[in-house]
Amino acid sequence: MRILAFGLFFLFLSSTTFAQEPEPFDFKGMALGSDASSVEGTSRFHCGDPKSPIADRSCSLRYDVKETIAGAPVQGLSLYYYSGKLETIRITVDQRNFSQVAAALAEKYGEGAVRTETVHNRMGAAFENAIYSWRRGTATLEARRYSGKLDTSLVTYRTDFGVAEFERRRGPAAKEKAKDL
Repeated sequence: MRILAFGLFFLFLSSTTFAQEPEPFDFKGMALGSDASSVEGTSRFHCGDPKSPIADRSCSLRYDVKETIAGAPVQGLSLYYYSGKLETIRITVDQRNFSQVAAALAEKYGEGAVRTETVHNRMGAAFENAIYSWRRGTATLEARRYSGKLDTSLVTYRTDFGVAEFERRRGPAAKEKAKDL
């Protein structure tokens, strides 16, 4: 009986002690938390200092480089870093490809949470915006059917730290810009 109790205790201890964090979200090997050096040395991205609270360093896919997500052409791909670590990946695609992108994300990450909101165009017509989201550890993946314009969808991978750091930095930046009125 003692051996069985000891075995169960050891099994419990090892499963909790060695429980692994979920793999970070990634887009084609660019994982949240990875170093900026992993893309800065490639010819696919142009990197620089955005001089804004959005990041310490940002990298954008070069104009002449083509990329896809779920087989759909990417219109824009931006990476945002704080202290040399990737905290946000932002991908824009044509809204007509949203369903295939959302389906591929659900296939890879499972069924995410879904919510809707109503958005309006400049003429006042209403459209239902579908927003899918997944959580993994301290990060969120979100896919929005409409983002800014009715012809653009957005996929955003972001860490909680990146969101909090942006909010923290945005306050002083807004105060500084208010002085220029």
